[in-house]
Order: sequence, then C-alpha cells, then structure tokens
Amino acid sequence: MTSLNLMQLQFNSSAFLADHWQQKPLLIRNGFVHFTDLIEPELLAGLAMEEAVDARIIRQDGEHWDVEHGPFEDYERFGESDWTLLVQAVNEWFPEVQELLSAFRFLPDWRVDDIMVSFATENGGVGAHLDQYDVFIIQGGGRRHWRVGERSANLAEYCPHPDLKQLKDSQFDAVIDAVLEPGDVLYIPAGCPHHGIALEPSINYSVGFRAPNSAEWLAQIADQLLASELPFPRYQDPQLNAQIPSYQLQEAELEQVRNLLVRQLRTPEGADAIARVMSQSKRPLAGAEDTLSVTELLSYAATDMLIGRTPGARIVRSPNGKLYANGEALPALSADAAKQLLELRGEQLLATQSDLLSDSQACECLVDLIQQGVLYLVREISEENDS
Repeated sequence: MTSLNLMQLQFNSSAFLADHWQQKPLLIRNGFVHFTDLIEPELLAGLAMEEAVDARIIRQDGEHWDVEHGPFEDYERFGESDWTLLVQAVNEWFPEVQELLSAFRFLPDWRVDDIMVSFATENGGVGAHLDQYDVFIIQGGGRRHWRVGERSANLAEYCPHPDLKQLKDSQFDAVIDAVLEPGDVLYIPAGCPHHGIALEPSINYSVGFRAPNSAEWLAQIADQLLASELPFPRYQDPQLNAQIPSYQLQEAELEQVRNLLVRQLRTPEGADAIARVMSQSKRPLAGAEDTLSVTELLSYAATDMLIGRTPGARIVRSPNGKLYANGEALPALSADAAKQLLELRGEQLLATQSDLLSDSQACECLVDLIQQGVLYLVREISEENDS
C-alpha cells in the first residue's frame, strides 16, 4: 500500500506562492533530501516501447536536430551521447512516480498536468526553449547544467525541426546558472527561457501545471454547455440604423455578442460548465471492464481490497460545495463523505472509507466512479505472495 507522506518538498510554500509562483524562477537545493530515483532508466526505456505511451527522442548532431516519436524498438542506434528520451505521464504508469505529486498539494489539483520523465545521455538536451506552463524539475540520478532566465518580450523562437521549437539565441541572460544534483528542484514559470544539458547520464522529473489558453477554455466550456441541452438566451440586435450598409458590422453588434457570452459565463450554468472542464482528466479514463454493484462493493470492505484514485483523474469541489469528476457533476454527499472522497490519495484499504461506505448515496457514487475509471479497486499483494 502506497504511503502518502514520503515525498516532502523542503521549502516554505507560502513564501514561494507570494514571491515566485508565476513570477520568477527558483532553485531549491536539496528540495528532496536523500532523493533516489523513482524509476530506473531501463524501465523508462521499456515504457517508451509501449504503443499507448507518448514518448520521443530528441538528439543533436552538430547544428542538426532530430525528433523521433515512439514506440521504440531499441536504442543502440542513438549512440551514447547527445540525445534525450522524454516520456509523458509516467505517473499514470508507475505509482512511485505518482507519489511525487503529494509534494505539490499546496497548488490546485486541477492545475496538475502530468509528470514527464526524461533520461539524457551525456551532453543530451532539447535546446534552449520556452514552455507555456509552469514546471518543477526534480533532478534524479546524474547531473545536469541548467541556465534559466526571466521573461522577456525580445526572445525569438524558431523550429530547427517541425516537431521542435527553440530559442534563436541560446545565450539569454540567466538568473540561475547551476549544476543540479540529485534532490535539487528547479521551478520555472511559464514563458521563462531555460536550457539544460546533461553532464552525464541523468534522469529528470518534470511536474507540469496546465494553463489552457482562452480559445481552449471557450471551446471546452462551449462543449459542456451544448451537451447540457439547456435553453440559452439568443442574440438580439441592438438599435439598428437603416442608413448603415448591410455589409457593415457595427461596434454595437460586436459588443452585444461579447455581453451575451459574458452573461452566460456568469450564470450558474456557466459556472457549472467551467467546473466540469476543470474536473476533466488530460486523457480519457479507461472504464472498469466488469460491472459492479453496491452489494459487491460493500462485500469487498470485509476483505483486503484497496481503493485508489486513478492517476490523472481529478475530483474537485466548487465554491458552492458541489463535487465534480471526469467532466460530470456528482450527487450531493454528506460533508464527511465528500471530504473522504476528495482526500482519497494513493491506495487505501476500502474498509477504512467508513464515511463513504455508511452512506447509500455515497456508495452508489463510488460504484459510478469506479465504472468510469476515476477510482479503481485492487487487492493488496502480501509479501508472502510476492516472494
């Protein structure tokens, strides 16, 4: 059974939020004391051979850059230097990597994107670049040299390869220029230039935080509103002028549309749609293969059955107390049951979830979340059976 308190980031989270979050980079030396790798390079390489895994290799040969997407069959042809393997959402495959997220619970759950793990050979890197999301980079085994700058409007980008965007000038002014050792943590706000080069074979863990742009928000919220099939206010013309040509758009018409959209977002239905979007996972969740009844669920509580939240699944609570998961609103639960559901991390004995199991509506909610793939059941493997 996974412990939830092994990963503790050694720093003042309140001071960080006030002085650094989305403002300026920060290097946290020994952020994780006695840090040991959560996944071996061989396992990461094996994961990148799977069809369902998003992986790529970026390599440099002089001035030439190349990007190759997985799944990979072997790695010998890449040589022993100048390339990096990057694997997305490793936390969704390895519980030990998922555990790393427990150190970042001072930030909103819905903002968490995934944990990308990269293995770099000597002199490996992806070039100087910008990210459009906030990221914490935890140094695992090996060492990497990092340069990080502050945001600037003068940073020009280009694509040395169709699947790779870099900065034209890699010699930006750096406010952090350091070699990271195992357990060091580097925080890089969105839009800050950075460049990392492996000094030796090394592993990095990148905890990214999603930040949808306005177009993405509008598209996803519109999908939710349309799916609701509710009646919505329609456009009405402002005061028209017969002297204005029919092909001419009026500023008052544009303002009418803007006001219509803003008013909709400010309604309870608009707030509900936003909360649904915030509760959606990055990738579709795999639902349970077998059907489950409340009776079966309760019978499992008398066994060593564990219940856990699927990595990547989100359960959030809106300001009015309503719960959402997987883009859906959940039924109203008692305060105790809701708290137990929201705080379900890792894998816990099902029998310990008394506030949920003692409430019939909460039990039905649990069954539904298991069927959707938000939660899952698994039997604990004893050490005797594992040996």
